[in-house]
Amino acid sequence: MKAEAKYRNVVNNDAKELSKIESHIFTMDNLKTNFNEEIKKESKKIFVCTIEKRKKNQRKFNTFIKNIYNLFSNTKNELEININYDDLIIGYAKVWIILDEMHIEQIGVIDTYRKQGIGEQLFLLCVKYSIESGSKKILLECRNSNISAMNLYKKYLFKITSIRKNYYPYKNFREDAICFESPEIQKSFYKKLIYKKKN
Repeated sequence: MKAEAKYRNVVNNDAKELSKIESHIFTMDNLKTNFNEEIKKESKKIFVCTIEKRKKNQRKFNTFIKNIYNLFSNTKNELEININYDDLIIGYAKVWIILDEMHIEQIGVIDTYRKQGIGEQLFLLCVKYSIESGSKKILLECRNSNISAMNLYKKYLFKITSIRKNYYPYKNFREDAICFESPEIQKSFYKKLIYKKKN
């Protein structure tokens, strides 16, 4: 059975896991974000996407307890076992408020869970948060090779404003950054575009 993706605000306990998956998601960037500090900043907002992951060895332990119970029980009813789960973070988005603008700093999903709409949902959470916080525009940038990300931004009417030459490291050379800007996100037409999408 496929685990359901869930979205929520970051909590302090997420910092260690975010630091771990950052290096897997952004392998070429050599990022070492201090998420303990990022989470505390009032100017920052982080959303995470999680799935439920069964705790290691929990199935074997529960089966053992169940068998012991059934061995000594005089009833025919088997013991109901609730298998414990942990949240596993598979993606996140991080934004930065600067005056009346919102900068989307990172949107990333672990490779195994890409092409399932998770990145788009994280992006929409950022846009909705920007609208609700009173920001007027959203700024972001991505690698020139990240065609899927650029198509997503264009889908939501973001326009290319500039190109930063040789901005990102890429293997033995460097890659351009494509800078995007949203329309005025407080306009009614834009809110209708965003809020007709499911969370």
